[in-house]
Amino acid sequence: MTTRIATKEDLNFNRIVSKQFDRAAQYLKIHPALLSQIKACNNVYYFQFPVRFGGDKYEIFEGWRAEHSQHKKPVKGGLRYSELVNQDEIMALAALMTYKCAIVDVPFGGSKGGVRFNPKRYSDEQIEKITRRFTAELIRKEYLGPGENVPGPDVGTGEREMAWIADTYDAFNPGGIDNFACVTGKPVGQGGIHGRREATGRGVQYGIREAFQYAEDLKKLGLTPGMEGKTIVFQGFGNVGYYAAKFLSEEDGCKVIGIGEWDAAVYNPDGLPIEELNEFRKETGSIKNFPGASSLPGTDSIWDIPCD
Repeated sequence: MTTRIATKEDLNFNRIVSKQFDRAAQYLKIHPALLSQIKACNNVYYFQFPVRFGGDKYEIFEGWRAEHSQHKKPVKGGLRYSELVNQDEIMALAALMTYKCAIVDVPFGGSKGGVRFNPKRYSDEQIEKITRRFTAELIRKEYLGPGENVPGPDVGTGEREMAWIADTYDAFNPGGIDNFACVTGKPVGQGGIHGRREATGRGVQYGIREAFQYAEDLKKLGLTPGMEGKTIVFQGFGNVGYYAAKFLSEEDGCKVIGIGEWDAAVYNPDGLPIEELNEFRKETGSIKNFPGASSLPGTDSIWDIPCD
């Protein structure tokens, strides 16, 4: 028996999502033509836009906004800022938004957007200019609006960026009574809702909690039901990672023993003090050299930590 080595195409995110769809579709009594329509990404807007940072300094940025399905309006999906953003990723995530909304009967189609740059290398003022300029491009092509396309926070974005988007949209549409509904995840003082900041991390907690109720499935993995004492390792300690780690450790009795970030990784077999680690990160800008844990050699070291 020969082992097939995965190719670059096999690891393409959009291709993986497409294959998952095909596997699930085998169990549905739906006409193949309709399945093809459900699977297809309806449209993708790719554009380049200039931003002036003062004087004669200009930079050109790449942006995307994909609308996977408009079977329900508005379409909904996050906006990410990362130097790893690409069209395949945006299309895949837009498709997943469609499926996630449909599964829980939320009446939205799926969308996703992003700008390719590393926000850590830009000042707050520069990020604001990039955000507002990107927003203007979305407005021009009608890829933003309360009844059309509603972004939300994602990797590299948060309440601040959503507030800038809402303010820019409002400036382009004077007198609109629902202008600030063009985006979710805004600060509470600007039309946001309590609980949104921690909502995704809470979802991670609920998903893991649900998975650990099925003894038969867990047995195949060598695990037992229940959350108490289970060991967890996180990749990422941003908004989602922090709240998920906090809730799982405080409310479910799990031990978060390792966390990896973009610049550092930490480990404590007895469980990391999540609040102390978060305060340390706020003060220093990183989890590197956190005194309540051992620092690991390289950020990929977390994958070698045994855990549940």
